[in-house]
Amino acid sequence: MKVHIEIVTGFLGAGKTSFINSLLSESQVEGEKILIFQLEHGEQKILIPTDINYFVKVKEISEINEIKEEILYLIKEYNPNRIIIEYNGTSNLKELIDILDRKIHREVSKITTIFFVADAKNLKKYIDNIGGLIIPFIQCANMIVVNNIDYCSEEILNESFKKIRNINPNAYILKVNNKYILKSELRESKVLDNGYFKKLKIKFISYRNHY
Repeated sequence: MKVHIEIVTGFLGAGKTSFINSLLSESQVEGEKILIFQLEHGEQKILIPTDINYFVKVKEISEINEIKEEILYLIKEYNPNRIIIEYNGTSNLKELIDILDRKIHREVSKITTIFFVADAKNLKKYIDNIGGLIIPFIQCANMIVVNNIDYCSEEILNESFKKIRNINPNAYILKVNNKYILKSELRESKVLDNGYFKKLKIKFISYRNHY
C-alpha cells in the first residue's frame, strides 16, 4: 500500500507548525507511523508524542532536492502510514509536486491532501499584491485554514473569502478565530479521518507487515 503524503503550505508565521501539531493530535490513531519533513523552520516546534504507540519522526530539510532521496530512504527504514511535508509558501509548489510525481516516488507514495494555512490579517493583501506566489497554493489546496479571523473586520473577511472562492471553489475552508484554538476548531469541523475504519486499516497493515 502506498504511503499517503499530506502537504502543509503557507507563509512564515501563518501557523503551519501549529496546524501540523493539531493535525497530529486530532487525526493520528494508535499504531499509525508518521514521518514529517520540514522544509521551513519557524519558532514553533513539532510536538512528538510520548506514547510509543503513536510514532512520529521529524526530518528537517534545507534544500528541496534533498527530499528526493531522503523520502525514499526513510520510507524504507520506517515503513510509515503517512508523510506530512511542511512547505514554505514562498517556494515553488510545482517543484515539490514534480519531485513526488517521479515514477520512483509514485511507486511507493501518493499525494492525498494539500493544506494551505493563511493568516486572515494578511490574506487579502497577499492575494492582491503577490498573487503569483500565493494563488497556486490556494488553487491546489483541498483545505484552506484561515487563522485569526477575530482580528479582521467583516468587510475584509468577506472580500478575502470571496477571492478564495473565485480561485478555488471546491476547497473546504476552515475559519479559525485565532490560532490558539486551532485544535478544537479542527476537531469540531469533523473533516479528518480518525475513526474506527482508519484504526482497523492501520491494524491490518501492521499485521500484514509483521507477517
